[in-house]
Amino acid sequence: MTPAEEAALLAATEAGLDDDLRQAFADLLQLIRDGAEPRNAVQTVMGSFAGEMADTMQTAMTAILGAAVGDAAAVPYEISRIALSTRLYAEAAQVGDVVQGIVRDHTRGFQQARDLALDLFEGYGFREPDAEPLQINPRNPKLPEYLRRAIVTDPVLSGGIEKALAQLQVDGLATGPLKAAYSEALAAIDTLEAGPGRVRLEAKLRVAWFERVRYFATRIARTELHRAYSEREARIMLDDDDIEFVQIRRGTKNADPCICSLMTGRDLYGLGPGVYPKREAPIPGFHPFCRCVMSPRLDLTGKKAKPRDDDGDAYFLSKLDPGVAGRVAGSQAKRDDILAGASAEEVASRGRDPLYRIRRTGDAL
Repeated sequence: MTPAEEAALLAATEAGLDDDLRQAFADLLQLIRDGAEPRNAVQTVMGSFAGEMADTMQTAMTAILGAAVGDAAAVPYEISRIALSTRLYAEAAQVGDVVQGIVRDHTRGFQQARDLALDLFEGYGFREPDAEPLQINPRNPKLPEYLRRAIVTDPVLSGGIEKALAQLQVDGLATGPLKAAYSEALAAIDTLEAGPGRVRLEAKLRVAWFERVRYFATRIARTELHRAYSEREARIMLDDDDIEFVQIRRGTKNADPCICSLMTGRDLYGLGPGVYPKREAPIPGFHPFCRCVMSPRLDLTGKKAKPRDDDGDAYFLSKLDPGVAGRVAGSQAKRDDILAGASAEEVASRGRDPLYRIRRTGDAL
C-alpha cells in the first residue's frame, strides 16, 4: 500500500464515519424530541455508533494489514487491541452531561419565560407605574438564571421574548385586555420554542455532540490506522535485506512544530537529518494525527553509520528558539529534560499507555 493509497483509505474511512455520525445525530435529536432523558439518549446512540465504527475500522485495518501479509488474522495487531468502544466512551464520557445541561437549560429557560409572563400578569411588582419596561438581556439580575443563560443570550430569542412580554407591561390595561395579552404572550413563547428555539437548541447540540464525537472518532481512526500502516511498512523494510537505512519524513508540509520536527530533523548517526539504520528508526506515529512516514534510503547502501550520538537530541533543541523547542518537546519542562541528557523517545513516552510509547523498529518488530 502506497502513501497515496493509505491517504485514500483514511479519507474513505472518515467519510463512512461521518455518514454514521450524521445518522446517529439524527437519532439523538429524535429521541430527545420524543421525550427521552438526554443523557440516556446519548448512551443509546453512542452504543450504536461504537459498533458501526468498529465495523468500519475493522474493514480499513484489514485493507492495510492484508496488503502486506495476505491474511490480516496472521498479524498480531487486532482491532481488539484498540479497545475501540472503551476509548470512544472514555473520550466522550462528558458528552452526555453536556447534552443534558444544554437541554435542561433550554427547557428551563422557556419555562422561566412563561413564569415571568405569569408574574407580570399577576402584578408582582417588577416595576413601578410609568417605569421602564423590564429589560430582557443577560445582564439583568431580575431575570431568572436559565432564562438569562440559555435564551436571552440569543438575539433572535431575546427579541422574541421581549416582544411577547411587552404588552403585559403596558400601564393601565383592564382585566380583559390583560388576560388577552397574557394568552398572546404564552402563545408567542410556545411559537418561539417550537421554531427558532428548536433551531438554536439543535445547533448547540450539533456542536456539543456531533462535532465533539466526530473529532474523537476521527482522531482514533486516523491515529490507529496510520500506526498500523507504519508498523506494516517498518516490517516490510526490516525484512528487506537490500534496505540498510530509512528516513523519517513529515507527512504534512508546513506542519506546526512538534515531536515530529525532532524525529525528522535530528542527525544521530551521521547519515543526515531524520536518517537512521533501519533497526534504530522510531516508528511513526509519534502523536495523535501524526502523518510521518518511513522511507527506504537505498542511495545510502554501503555507507557506515556512526555510533548513536546521545547528545543529538539536546543539540537539535539547543539550536531552536526556546519557545519553539518547548513546543517540539511537548513542554518547557520536557525540553529541559532533553537538554539535560534524556532521550526524546523517553521523555515523549512518559505517562503514555505502553501501546503508544515511541518504539524503535528493531525492538518492536
